[in-house]
Amino acid sequence: MHHPVTTPEERRRAVSSATGSVRAEGLTPGADYLTDAEKYAAGEITADELVQRAEARHRTPGSATEQPAP
Repeated sequence: MHHPVTTPEERRRAVSSATGSVRAEGLTPGADYLTDAEKYAAGEITADELVQRAEARHRTPGSATEQPAP
């Protein structure tokens, strides 16, 4: 069973891990992502909001704006 990330320390570790993975792939996280990641780590936005914001930034113009429900 997956343990939800709930504490500020857990959120900061999750952000650090995700950012490290991006950098390990040779990519550079954008300023918008880093701002949103900090908001997530501080508890200002949820993980779902973090993902939605990232998807919105990278959505191809004219593509569907809503994802099907899982």
